[in-house]
Amino acid sequence: MGLPTAESLPSHVPAELVRDVDFAGDAEVLADPYLAFDRLRDDADILWSPKLGGHWIVLAAGLVREAFQTPDAFSSYPTGVPPMTEFWPRKLIPEELDGDEHTRYRRLLSPFFSPSAIRPMADSVRKRARDLISAVSNHDEIEFVRAVALPLPSSVFLDLFGLPVEQADVFTSWTEQLLHSGDPQVSTAAGQSVVEYLLGLIAERRDEPRDDLISALTTAVVDGQPLTTEEVLDTAFLLFIAGLDTVTSQLGVVFYHLARDGELQRRLRADADLIPAAVEELLRAYPIVPPARTLTRDYTLGGVQMRKGDTVLLATSAASRDPQEYQNPREVDVDRPAVSTTAFGLGPHRCLGSHLARQELVIVVQLMIEMMPEFELAPGFEPKWHTAGNVWGIDALRLRFRR
Repeated sequence: MGLPTAESLPSHVPAELVRDVDFAGDAEVLADPYLAFDRLRDDADILWSPKLGGHWIVLAAGLVREAFQTPDAFSSYPTGVPPMTEFWPRKLIPEELDGDEHTRYRRLLSPFFSPSAIRPMADSVRKRARDLISAVSNHDEIEFVRAVALPLPSSVFLDLFGLPVEQADVFTSWTEQLLHSGDPQVSTAAGQSVVEYLLGLIAERRDEPRDDLISALTTAVVDGQPLTTEEVLDTAFLLFIAGLDTVTSQLGVVFYHLARDGELQRRLRADADLIPAAVEELLRAYPIVPPARTLTRDYTLGGVQMRKGDTVLLATSAASRDPQEYQNPREVDVDRPAVSTTAFGLGPHRCLGSHLARQELVIVVQLMIEMMPEFELAPGFEPKWHTAGNVWGIDALRLRFRR
C-alpha cells in the first residue's frame, strides 16, 4: 500500500483520502488482510483506492452499518470488486437484486435456509464431520482445509442441491478456479464449466423433479409466472459458488486462530458450552466477506461526498474490529458481551445461509475439541491468503497435534 496518488482521480475524491491499495494483490494485505485493514481504518474512516477500477473503502463500523442499511442508495449490483459482470452477463439472484424484486426472489429460497429447515440437518452434518475427523484422528499432522474444511460444507451443499457427492472434487475445483485463480481466463473457463453443468441439471430436473433445491426452483412461481431457465440459472450459480466456498474459508480462518490460541482451546475443552459463544466471537474478529455496493444516487457518508455510480467496498473486518465499537477489538474474548457482527452482512441482503454456516462452524469446533488433542500450527507453516473474489481465506492450513 503506497502513498496518496492523484492518478486518474475523480474530481469529487479528495486527494488526502487516496491510498494506492490493491486489496486483492498487495503483499501487505496478503500477509495478513485483517491487520492490513485495521491499519487502513486507523488511518481514516473512508478511503479511496484507484486500483481495481477505482473504489471507496468504508472502514468505520458505524458507516459500514449505514451503507448496509441504506439499500436504496447502496445497490448490491454489482456485488464484487472487480465485478463479475465480465463473465456473468446478468444479475445473480437474489444477491444482486434490490428492493421489492430482491424480496420476491429471496422469498423463494428462505424456507430452505430458515432455522426450522436447518435444525434437522444437524445430525447429518455432525455424522459427516465426525467421519472426516475420524479419518485423520491418528495423524500427528494434517492439512485441515483438504481434510475437513473443504469436504464438509461441500457435501452439505451438494445434498441441498441434489448433486452427487462423489463429484465434490470437480465442483470445488471449479469454484476455486472461478473465485481465487486471479487469472481472468481461468476464471471464465471455470465459470463456463459451472454454467454448462447447471444448465444440464436444470433440464433434467424440469423433466424429472426431485426433492431438492434445484427442482424447487424449476417449479417456482414469481408474480404468477414460472421462473425462466435464465432465472433458475442465475439463482443456482450464486448458490453454487457461495455454498462451495464461504464456509470452507470461514472454517480455515477460525482454525487458524484456534491453532495459535492454546488458552482458548483449553477453555473450550474444559467447558464445551462456551463453543457457540466462541464461534460468534471468532466471526466478529474474522469476517471473510467484504461486499461491494454501487451508489444509485449522490450520497454523503461520514462527511465524504460520493457520486452516483461510485463503487463502495464495505470493509467488514475493519468494522468488526473498530476500537470505537469494541474494547480490545483484535482480541478474541469469549466473555465479551453479546455484540452484533458484520460477518453475514446487515439489512435486507443479510446472508441467506447464515444459520447453516453457524451450525456447521459450531459442530466442527465441537468435534475437533472432543475428538482431537490440542493442536497448533505445524512447524514452518506460513499461511497463504487469498482475498480476490470477495471472499478471504487461507489456501491451506497445516495443523500439528500435541499427543
